[in-house]
Amino acid sequence: MFLGGAVAVAVIGVLVLIVANWPASGDESAPVATVASNYDAIPREGRVLGNPNAPVLVVEWGDYQCPACRRFKEAFFPQLVQDYIATGKIRFEYRDFAFIGDESKLAAEAAFCAQDQGKFWEYHDALFANQRGENVGSFTVARLKQIAQAVGLDVRQFDSCVNSRQHRGEVEAMYREAQGLGVNSTPTFFVNGKKVQVRYYQDILTAIEAELP
Repeated sequence: MFLGGAVAVAVIGVLVLIVANWPASGDESAPVATVASNYDAIPREGRVLGNPNAPVLVVEWGDYQCPACRRFKEAFFPQLVQDYIATGKIRFEYRDFAFIGDESKLAAEAAFCAQDQGKFWEYHDALFANQRGENVGSFTVARLKQIAQAVGLDVRQFDSCVNSRQHRGEVEAMYREAQGLGVNSTPTFFVNGKKVQVRYYQDILTAIEAELP
């Protein structure tokens, strides 16, 4: 199935709050969409999901404003979790290539703040659930704080982290690292350190299977 195609498949878990009318840019009082992430049975460390001893590491370089990244998250990632991550065949890491705009950088920094509280994946999922375009107000500071509250983070700690831009340096460092690896679009995948040319989801699976013992 083509990664860039118009595919509508449910993400892991269920939509807890359905937003009938997306807010206009700057409308920061609209309800926040959240998802019930279900990774409790899967080992995780920070932004790495899966058995730490898995023989294959898959790294996704993404941008929270990237429509193709959201399509991958919703259409294909649940199957990847079921078939490869939950079974201990691979571990999966998400890294930030925040290049689309300022909201990309703010969202990536906010995800780091959630990671500080041990809820990277919950916040990660909620960010994609609330993506509605590029630089249209989805990820203003106020919206990011609302998402944190919906996810169940310690709001005071999160607000302090976001307000101070505590993780700006890490996001910028990841951006430079991605450039050094030849990343120039999102999502870009590496399987055991090898960049994979991906047009279809099967391309990722083929690369994974080639690395499995």
